[in-house]
Amino acid sequence: MLSEDELLGRMAQILRRDIGPSVEDGFAKTQAFMAGVILEKLSGQLRHAAVHDRDDRADAARLGTELGGALGPDDGEALRAAVATVARAVEDPDVAVGPALNELVRQLYAERDRLGGERFTALLQRTRRTLRARLDRQLEYSA
Repeated sequence: MLSEDELLGRMAQILRRDIGPSVEDGFAKTQAFMAGVILEKLSGQLRHAAVHDRDDRADAARLGTELGGALGPDDGEALRAAVATVARAVEDPDVAVGPALNELVRQLYAERDRLGGERFTALLQRTRRTLRARLDRQLEYSA
């Protein structure tokens, strides 16, 4: 039995190799080829999902640990909570990494004045490295 990603990949091949070339109408031909591209992308997403989730969680946990060490009791409670949530990502399957990182960025901006320019910039740059690594993984199957 084929896995989900293999099935989508084969469907994409059939659309591009067999169906697309045999369709006469230009619009329908384009649609067949584009459907193949979309299915191939979905196939890649499924194929890499488990590894990407594991890596996203590990990166988020490292980020949370690093930022947690940089924050103190005078920093806002909401920011410290957002950092703690990100730090738990590797061990807690209930933590959705994307929304946790979004909340962290939101809290960093909310605390910008309290953190001060230099500290805010350093924390945000470190967060952006994790976000960039996550984005690179998500784009891996699109290349």
